Parts: sequence; C-alpha cells; structure tokens
Amino acid sequence: MLNRMWSLKPWIPPARPDLATLAMEAADAAGIDQLRAWPEHRKGGVGFGALPPFLGWQGVQEGRWHLALLQAREVGALVPGARIQALPEGWLEALDLEALARPLAQHPDFPGGASVHVVHLPSGGRFRVRSFGTPAADFVAEVLKQTSHLQVWSLAD
Repeated sequence: MLNRMWSLKPWIPPARPDLATLAMEAADAAGIDQLRAWPEHRKGGVGFGALPPFLGWQGVQEGRWHLALLQAREVGALVPGARIQALPEGWLEALDLEALARPLAQHPDFPGGASVHVVHLPSGGRFRVRSFGTPAADFVAEVLKQTSHLQVWSLAD
C-alpha cells in the first residue's frame, strides 16, 4: 500500500532543458573547473558515463522533492536499446555522485531543488543507496514497493 505521506510517480527527463547545460551551470555555481561526466537523456531515462540508463522516480513530501534513480536491470525492467550486460562490480561506490546528482537536483521539474538518491539492489528485499541532499530511506523503500512485487524493503548493511 502506498504510504500516503509520499506522492510518487515515474520521472522521465524532458528533452529541455538539456541536462548537459544544467550540468555546466551547476558546476559553474559550485566552482568546479571541469567535468568528466554529466547526466544525459538516454533511452527514456538518465544516462551517466558507461552505465546503462537509470529509471527515475520522483516524490514530494511536505514540499521537499526527491528523485530516486534505479538501474533497470536490477528491478527487472527492459529499456529498449539499453545493454543487458551485468553492471560492473562496485558501480555504486565508483559512481561520481556529485557529477550525476548536482544538475538533476537543480532541474526545473523540482522547484526549490531535490535530493537525489542512487539505488543499488544487492539482494531481494534489501537496498543500498547513496544520496545527494537529504537522505530519505523511506522514500526509496516506497519507490521500490511500487516497482516490485516485494512490499518490505530495508537498507543493506
């Protein structure tokens, strides 16, 4: 059952504004001289580096926006045209979270900004998450309930 405190729905990044432009603006605002990678609109999701596209879910609670990014392969979804190879070992730890999340957090779809949560599913009913902004494990658990048959999710150690 959906936690009534969260308003959840899938988020497909619109073509405009261009995510690369948002990334450059966010880097400038943060005083970062160069970027090696930035988010891009890819296959109906959010692409980043060599990883397959992420599927996005947005939610708002008490006026605070959150965006969860899930790997399609881990939730058992198929994204047309996306590779089906296994994800690299340690991909979540190796991820440049700030370069991915900073521009998404400032996307105009999220007035006032958003916290961004990148989710990894190591085993059934357990998840790991890295957050940019305010942590929200309850939000991630609600998203996972909506995207799977499992209704109980917990943080992995």
